[in-house]
Amino acid sequence: MIDAFKVLSDETRLAILLALWDGYEPFAGDDALSFSELLDRVDYDTSGNFSYHLQKLEDHFVESTPEGYRLKQAGHKIVRAVIAGRGLTDATLEPTEIDADCTICGEPLAIAYEDEHLYTICSGCGGKFGADSEKLPGTVMGFAFDPAGLARPTAEEIFAASVFRAMQKFTMQMGGLCPDCSGPVDSSMNICEEHSPNGICSNCGRRDQVQARWVCTVCKNSGHGPPGGNLVLHPRVVAFYADRGLDIGYDATDFETIVEVLEAMSNHDQEVVSAEPPRVRVTVRYRGDELRLLIDESMNVITVED
Repeated sequence: MIDAFKVLSDETRLAILLALWDGYEPFAGDDALSFSELLDRVDYDTSGNFSYHLQKLEDHFVESTPEGYRLKQAGHKIVRAVIAGRGLTDATLEPTEIDADCTICGEPLAIAYEDEHLYTICSGCGGKFGADSEKLPGTVMGFAFDPAGLARPTAEEIFAASVFRAMQKFTMQMGGLCPDCSGPVDSSMNICEEHSPNGICSNCGRRDQVQARWVCTVCKNSGHGPPGGNLVLHPRVVAFYADRGLDIGYDATDFETIVEVLEAMSNHDQEVVSAEPPRVRVTVRYRGDELRLLIDESMNVITVED
């Protein structure tokens, strides 16, 4: 692992990766660059030294083919991280109101961007987290979000994209697959045993008594959230809503549907059935009907009752 970081510590090698990415066209067939083409694109003076840097990249990030050189999957990931702006730009977004209301107090919501996270905040209530949380005051939701996502033209589209991305990420983690490295994910459940049901609990610092947690055993990518909300893309829940006219197969810019789904999710109740072993019943309510799902500590659905 340390060797891989050492390989990337040279500007010329990073320039080679960017040049190969610039020459890459998805579905174009032969996207390899010859040595001379690559040398010209990087605009390097000495071919001997350039060959040395290229060879250093070949084990980890670049592959040599009869047609020339191309990025390996690891090389693509490095360049995509650069293009997305991860850790390279200090992007911010001041609180900007969106056309949606807080499901807790009914006041207008706003979004704000800080430390590579997009926060949905409410000025009318304390949000879902305590004052000692690392999140912004009044945070209702907060998701990791690359700076490139801020390129969308409206605050509503930025909000929709962040929710869509988070839902897909949570669904993969619940299925045991890391969305970053494809490694296995361990799931656990954190239950506040002395939870206050009124407002933000002084013991755990959140409104929800139960928090599902996921950690990749390979890259340590993690996620957390209330089980009731994260079950929204479970097949039985998707079918439950679809049978009642709500299609939650939204896309990254479908702001209206995402708001409707979030409003429906606010009616998902969580009840701790057992602390040891951990068992939580999630009740989904919509248009007078109910769907009850019993889940274990690994977020596996044990039983489903209509």
